[in-house]
Amino acid sequence: MRKFLGIVVLAVGVGGLGYWGAKDHALDMQNAISERATAAVAGAVHGVETSVEGRDIRVTGLADSEAEREALLSALNAVEGRRVVLDEIDVLPSADPYTIAATRKDRQTLLQGNVPSEAMRSVLMDTGAAGVEGLTLASGAPERWEAAIGAGLSALTQMDEGSVSLTGKALRLTGLVDQPSDRDALIGSIALPDGYTLQNDIETRDDGAPIAYTVNYDASEGVNVDGKLPNGLDLAQIGEALGVSNISGDVTNAMDGNPSALLAALGRLKDWLPEFDSASVNVSENGTSVAGVTTPGVNVSLVTDALATDFVDTATLDFKAANNSVQRGAERINAATGITEQFQFGSWLPKAEFRPSLANCATEADKLLATTKINFLSGSTDLGPRSQRAINALASIMARCVGAGLAVELGGHTDNTGSGNYE
Repeated sequence: MRKFLGIVVLAVGVGGLGYWGAKDHALDMQNAISERATAAVAGAVHGVETSVEGRDIRVTGLADSEAEREALLSALNAVEGRRVVLDEIDVLPSADPYTIAATRKDRQTLLQGNVPSEAMRSVLMDTGAAGVEGLTLASGAPERWEAAIGAGLSALTQMDEGSVSLTGKALRLTGLVDQPSDRDALIGSIALPDGYTLQNDIETRDDGAPIAYTVNYDASEGVNVDGKLPNGLDLAQIGEALGVSNISGDVTNAMDGNPSALLAALGRLKDWLPEFDSASVNVSENGTSVAGVTTPGVNVSLVTDALATDFVDTATLDFKAANNSVQRGAERINAATGITEQFQFGSWLPKAEFRPSLANCATEADKLLATTKINFLSGSTDLGPRSQRAINALASIMARCVGAGLAVELGGHTDNTGSGNYE
């Protein structure tokens, strides 16, 4: 009996040891299969998960495509020791065409469209762009998509406003920069992967053409400006510099340039405009030129000499005397002076509007000579360059007075300039 019980106890002990040994072996196998399964899916785009129960592998998560799903299942089926693979993988919808777009305004970028992975969404979040959370997760992104959109977004941030879109492998960039050179530098900085194309729709505030413009003056019409002006210069400033209120023109402005030189030149020309029927100031890469036609009766040589002193080494001058015939009695309002003029005796004379009498004639003459002088060149019998205008104005007054039967006495005197040895 004792022998029998001993045999039974021995059998139970051996069976227990076998049970615990089998249990440990099963757990070791499960752990080994789990490690092999994890390694098999480690390259999944969206990071699928595996779990092992006994020798059965369960796989869950998101595959980037049907092809990736099949590849993952194939890898799991090849795991040594597995019994079955339980497939619970969802396949990410595909976008075709694969598109993402970004717009930039007020230094803020907004993204819309597709994103290929949550990892890429995190990268885009780090850029500070808005709209990243709303991007649609989708498969179908071309190879090196991340590099292409990265290059596009980098270019976009270099503009104050604009947009970039990536459709398939076609990158389109729109926006606004100052100069063509800025645009060229921006485009040159974009390095796209092989196979990608770039459509450049960037516009410039400045067309890149050199600053060049012409300021035209006409005594009857006023001032007209045409061309490309320096940055900060407008028609009102030109009119103010010339003292002319009637100004028009079709102009553009450069993003650079300094208007101070032109305004200074126009200021020097301002006091001479009444001596001209027409004048022009032309500014280009070749320099500045001033041309004009003096009003009838003005000594063009004296005006040229005087202006040559004002424009020393800053402009080329070309002035001519008027040779056009004007109908007697024609009238105009001189744009430089605002005075109504009438063409009489071969010259433009101010139109005198007063009742001729001894007192009125004296008053009008005194008013004129208080602001306008008739001067001769020093040591010469030649009139000064601005004296013709004074003589014309005085002639207009005297004509009405003589016409009313009054006599005019003209006189003059010398000044203290010179040596006093002239007879």
